[in-house]
Amino acid sequence: MATVRAFRATRFARLIPEVVAPPYDVIDDSMRQELAARNPYNIVHLTLPAGDDDRYARAARLLQHWLSEGVLRQDHDPAIYRYVQRFFDPLSGSTRTRTGYFVLLHTEPYENGVVLPHEQTFPGVKEDRYRLLQATRTHLETIFGLFEDTPAFQEAIADLMWEPLAQIEGDDLPEGVFHKLERITNPVEVSRFERAFANARVWIADGHHRYETALRYGQTYGADGSPERFVPILLVPLDDPGLVILPTHRVLAALPPGTPDEWQARLQAEFECIPVAHEAVLEQMAQLGGEAIGFIWREGAWLIRPKAYPPVQGLPDALTRLDSWVLHERVMPALGYQEPQKSYTRSAEDALNAVRTGTAHAAFLLNPPPLRALQQIASAGGKMPHKSTYFHPKVLSGLILWQVGA
Repeated sequence: MATVRAFRATRFARLIPEVVAPPYDVIDDSMRQELAARNPYNIVHLTLPAGDDDRYARAARLLQHWLSEGVLRQDHDPAIYRYVQRFFDPLSGSTRTRTGYFVLLHTEPYENGVVLPHEQTFPGVKEDRYRLLQATRTHLETIFGLFEDTPAFQEAIADLMWEPLAQIEGDDLPEGVFHKLERITNPVEVSRFERAFANARVWIADGHHRYETALRYGQTYGADGSPERFVPILLVPLDDPGLVILPTHRVLAALPPGTPDEWQARLQAEFECIPVAHEAVLEQMAQLGGEAIGFIWREGAWLIRPKAYPPVQGLPDALTRLDSWVLHERVMPALGYQEPQKSYTRSAEDALNAVRTGTAHAAFLLNPPPLRALQQIASAGGKMPHKSTYFHPKVLSGLILWQVGA
């Protein structure tokens, strides 16, 4: 099944808050400018290089410059790296800790059933990441995956003495308030850790575009087992108490056609429409056990609750019960929406404020997708709609890089 390996990471010689960043795909233009201005060695200069078509070559030159200056250094010995991340959970209001392990994962086509996706990907994004990987021959960030804990894994990590490498903390850090990196290099311990994944499958939590990019790169430039066929990944057990998935709400620029009475008439055959006050939407969604979608417009709000979840040929039940699928495949078409202009937010309060202030005309509030649904959908070969999951926090960029084959 999954093939994982220790590796020699490339890391900042001095890890400080000013050089780290969120992953490339959650950074907009203004955030990139802010991060780039913090420090000339911020990782964003590599992950989102400035320029036009020359930006990939510029990133490659900059990477080599940082290596020659000693800003980045490669570890001497192959290692398994443990990453401890402490963060605030906006859903529960508590502080949580998540622990994962940086390893190399051999890339496999999805049809092999070893690495399991749950999201759709887009060609333009993958082409951008591919050209960057081609130019630098370096994985500048890691992806994030999940695996089922096993007795073999518990035996592999029992009584290990992890060597501290780097630690940063602070309320202004991205992706959590505390980040600690440690490693083991003992060949016997490393080998035992690697063998623990011999019968494992990996569910991609975050990084589908980068995984598919790595697979294409390996199939183009490498062979089975060659360095080009591996990708660095943070692996976290599925039962880790620090796994948090946030809902992603939809904010729309227009109302459905017609009046609220007409909307309700279109929905009534398949859905209950329960009137609710704006300020009570989230509370009452929770009381219904996650089986209602919040629909808000300026003059009112409903909880839209399916009367049934009819099976759909070829799709797993876990997918057809998922909020985002029900919304896009059933609710929005029933309301009369056709490819509406929309934006996304993980803050229900931001979505509500956008409607209240007239910045938006409507919003749909969703429930956090259950982790078991992701596992079931991916295992059955299904794909969730775009923006269905958001693992919080992301893996901090700037901790681990890997020069292919080095």
